Amino acid sequence: MPKTVAVVGGGITGIVAALNASANGHTVHLFERTDFIGGKIDEWIRPHGRAQSIPTGPDAFLARRPEVAELAISLGLANQLVSPAAGSARIYRDGRLHPLPPSVLGVPASGDLSQTGLISADGAARASLDLDAPDDHPNGDESVGAMVRRRLGDEVHEYLVDPLLGGINAGDSDRLSVVSGVPQLDVLRKKHTSLMTAATQTLAAAPSNPGPVFQSIDGGLNRLIDAAEAELGRRTNVSIHLSTSAELTRGSDSAWAVSGIDTDEVILTTPAGVTADLIRTLAPAGADELEAIDYSSVALTILILPPNTIDIDPAISGVLVPRLCGLHVTAVSFASHKWPDLAPDGSQILRVSVGRRTDERWSQLRDAEVIQLVRNDLSEIFGTIIPDGPAHLTRWMDSLPQYDVGHAERIRAIDDATRHLDGLVLTGAWRSGLGLPACVASGRAATAKST
Repeated sequence: MPKTVAVVGGGITGIVAALNASANGHTVHLFERTDFIGGKIDEWIRPHGRAQSIPTGPDAFLARRPEVAELAISLGLANQLVSPAAGSARIYRDGRLHPLPPSVLGVPASGDLSQTGLISADGAARASLDLDAPDDHPNGDESVGAMVRRRLGDEVHEYLVDPLLGGINAGDSDRLSVVSGVPQLDVLRKKHTSLMTAATQTLAAAPSNPGPVFQSIDGGLNRLIDAAEAELGRRTNVSIHLSTSAELTRGSDSAWAVSGIDTDEVILTTPAGVTADLIRTLAPAGADELEAIDYSSVALTILILPPNTIDIDPAISGVLVPRLCGLHVTAVSFASHKWPDLAPDGSQILRVSVGRRTDERWSQLRDAEVIQLVRNDLSEIFGTIIPDGPAHLTRWMDSLPQYDVGHAERIRAIDDATRHLDGLVLTGAWRSGLGLPACVASGRAATAKST
């Protein structure tokens, strides 16, 4: 039977939920507190009349999960899926850029770990103890830091594993759950007593031609949002309510009411704190658990530099900066290497991340001050003066949920505390994954539950 479904939150999860529910014949009301949908998928239009736009949020998605590509195909964008032209990362340490050794999310495969120069001979020797050490993995959850430090030593953790994972969630891997935050590492530790042996076996079993690791949409991921918004706009059973802060109450003649609109079911895709506020009077215990989910903040700086300002191989897509280096910058992405169409004039376009869970020094500074810190750090990393020029800063405050040890238990507690609220579905990046594929999957799953 057709129903009325309210979707609260206009990020990619909410968009997918609205698309799916309306495709199933239900009347959908999509509520978004800002004046646009798309959430963190946003862009900056280059100055001086250039047509190119540069992403201020994610610029690609993991291609080895099918969800985003399937969404793009369903929206008529099959011929616009593109892969980056560069994909070789480096890690900065002691004034040099080091290639990454063969690894699975930073867990190195067996071999001479010191060959790349990233890990010292002593650090490599310490890591090799993992090959013969007895099984000491706990039965339950533990932090990534606890697991990697115990098995492979501090140096591998600080200069290989942590920089890679920090680039994903701007978090603290000494608190990050193996089970909930990095399930691929949970698979490794269950595969073999030795993490290095498990990584070696995983790499050996990988297909010889696995295809692209990442993909995007020609013209940027905003084209995916544009296509989704256009599709929703064509559907007569969809209403989009922008600049609307949703209020959730029990309805009079139906199960629920959202901002005065009666609805049979509600899907909340909002951040954990917002969701907590919406359900506080209905499920106070669930709201408390939601509020306990911590978030980290980051700043994304875009710099447009003259051609050849930085002398670097165009095959290099980015540089990761370990926290022990003490810099503000955590990662540098060469957007013009990955997406050459962004810079037909040969300029170097950098997307530079600042901040992590353990470093919010930047957050109280003005934009111009943060941008200058970025220039200073880049000068140190690349050994050259970074000149003034076009720059743009986006602050993503409290934007990345942290999957601490015990996260799975917290999610179960939230579900238990809200189980009595029939017709209400809670989802979002705080629940089951940060990446775009995970968010698309969450939107699908929420729709399946509710409709």
